[in-house]
Amino acid sequence: MTAPIHESPAARHVAGCRARTGALAVALVAAGLLAGCARGTGSSVSCSGDDCRATVTGTPIEVDQPGSNQSSGSGRSTTRRPASDGDGVDFRVEAMAPGSVDISDDGIVTRVEQGGTFVEDGSTVRLESSDGRTAVFTFRGQ
Repeated sequence: MTAPIHESPAARHVAGCRARTGALAVALVAAGLLAGCARGTGSSVSCSGDDCRATVTGTPIEVDQPGSNQSSGSGRSTTRRPASDGDGVDFRVEAMAPGSVDISDDGIVTRVEQGGTFVEDGSTVRLESSDGRTAVFTFRGQ
């Protein structure tokens, strides 16, 4: 007959820590993957008559006013665009923070505070809101 094996309290503590650390590592990796999936970039512009609203998620992202034959548009571009062509509102959101965004227009980066405006191709664009993940702009289309 063999005697029962007794684990010391120190050995039980080490084994328990390893199990918790492994579970924590798996949870952190899973959370990181889920967070990565949730972080998309996109922009959507819709116009009703001359009044337009652009919603931007993630950065960097282009914002382009839809053409005269479209009522809305969306994009996911991260490439640089050529200098303004004067045919409508188009700018790039470089960075977002709660209450502000950094926009690039014709190669010049400007910080716009919430409620602030900037002029793009003859239209005044207003930053209505920014929570650091999503920004909303309004402007009069051309």
